Amino acid sequence: MDVKKFTQKKAALGIFNDVVPNGIANQIEPNCRIMGLTRGQFSLIDLVYSVLKKIGPSDVYIVTWSAGIKDVNNVKWMMDSSLIKKVRLITDHSYKTRQKKYAQSVEQLFGVENILTSEIHAKFVLICNDDYKISIRTSMNLNANKTCESFELDEGDEIFDFYYSFISHLEANQVKGFVQDSQVANKTLDLFFFKTEKSIKGWSEL
Repeated sequence: MDVKKFTQKKAALGIFNDVVPNGIANQIEPNCRIMGLTRGQFSLIDLVYSVLKKIGPSDVYIVTWSAGIKDVNNVKWMMDSSLIKKVRLITDHSYKTRQKKYAQSVEQLFGVENILTSEIHAKFVLICNDDYKISIRTSMNLNANKTCESFELDEGDEIFDFYYSFISHLEANQVKGFVQDSQVANKTLDLFFFKTEKSIKGWSEL
């Protein structure tokens, strides 16, 4: 087990019930931590948009289990309006099976070269430019959900670089585009965690 000790930050805690999350983005400053609960009035894409309006054009890396077509089109709009300079979408290998029509639209909107798949249920977004490195960990998928959701936003190198190491591993080792084969997805994932092709057993097999 490779454990790194990170600098402890004091967090700004809040319950956020605004339709637009500008109040969160307005608190962003170097080395900040913002944590909160929402009632689902805004989506993860709304939060990303507010952050981009605050810090300016950035590269965006989105890791999610599911993505709705409306939210994907909102990402494309931010690309076309130059708020997003580069995008990577990382989603579970089951996405193309579950959302075949959506997957085709995502490939057309983003380009196959900007899509990666894995065996994944984690949800986080990395946003970076010359001035900021922002990491958002969240319970939210890319699509909106009118329920209680949580998020944690950090600015700084340590946490950003930790999560980016996973993305850079996929960029270097995974086939681009939607990979439906779970064995292919697991092979690349195992290389990250075990440095070898050693697929772990599911809980039902233990």
